[in-house]
Amino acid sequence: MISTSSQFSNRSQGYRPGAAAFPASPTPALDCRDLETQLPEAKAGQRRELKPGESLFLQEDRIDSVYVLLEGWAFRYQDLKDGRRQIVDFALPGDVVGLNEAANAPYGIEALTGCVFACYSRKSFFALVGRQPAMGLALVQMLARAEARAIEHLTSLGRRTARERVAHLLLELVTRLNRLNLAADSKSLDLPLMLSHVADALGLANETVCRCLSSLRKDGVLVLRERRLKVLDLRRLTEEANLSEVEDDETAVTAAPVRRFAA
Repeated sequence: MISTSSQFSNRSQGYRPGAAAFPASPTPALDCRDLETQLPEAKAGQRRELKPGESLFLQEDRIDSVYVLLEGWAFRYQDLKDGRRQIVDFALPGDVVGLNEAANAPYGIEALTGCVFACYSRKSFFALVGRQPAMGLALVQMLARAEARAIEHLTSLGRRTARERVAHLLLELVTRLNRLNLAADSKSLDLPLMLSHVADALGLANETVCRCLSSLRKDGVLVLRERRLKVLDLRRLTEEANLSEVEDDETAVTAAPVRRFAA
């Protein structure tokens, strides 16, 4: 069970989960983590290591660097003046943060687990993108997936029921970890989330998330125990997320494996 401490509706014919919300490329995805082989400053040890709960930067902080998550889980969030928090996305290895043009960060970044970030000056980062077409493609792929997730998150917050929101988020995380080859298998993964993280990502109360997880477990859809998720029925989980059915080969959910840059 997730710790209780703080801490895609599309009905068009032929739609498949993964085609929009979790887009898979016909060629293997590229990986921004390989920037370390391309930038001399990365080899000089410019890294940030965070413990769980520590922040890379806070909302409204002035940031002059671009960061690539090399290891661990983190999340982007916005705080309201009254203390309420909205988690807008979870960051996984290979994700890039700090790309926004605004001088002050529109969101904060907090580590869910121990994290390692590679740090780059904006000048060197964008110069590399200009020199390396493969790097530019990797960045475009990453941003396209982030945009698709943002659209799905808006749909969840605006239209999906509480149970559908929970199912959709879990399916999204399974899909993303499979794409990175970080899941134990295509239906099982370590999930370092507390109830409060899920609630803050979905606009729900902790108690509502707990009830949804319990009902999904009782219905034989999934088991979530000691921060480990096991999907028992992938097709049913997809239906619970209000998505089209998963195809038999499950390629719609398990996207292409990551291909690393050549040095």
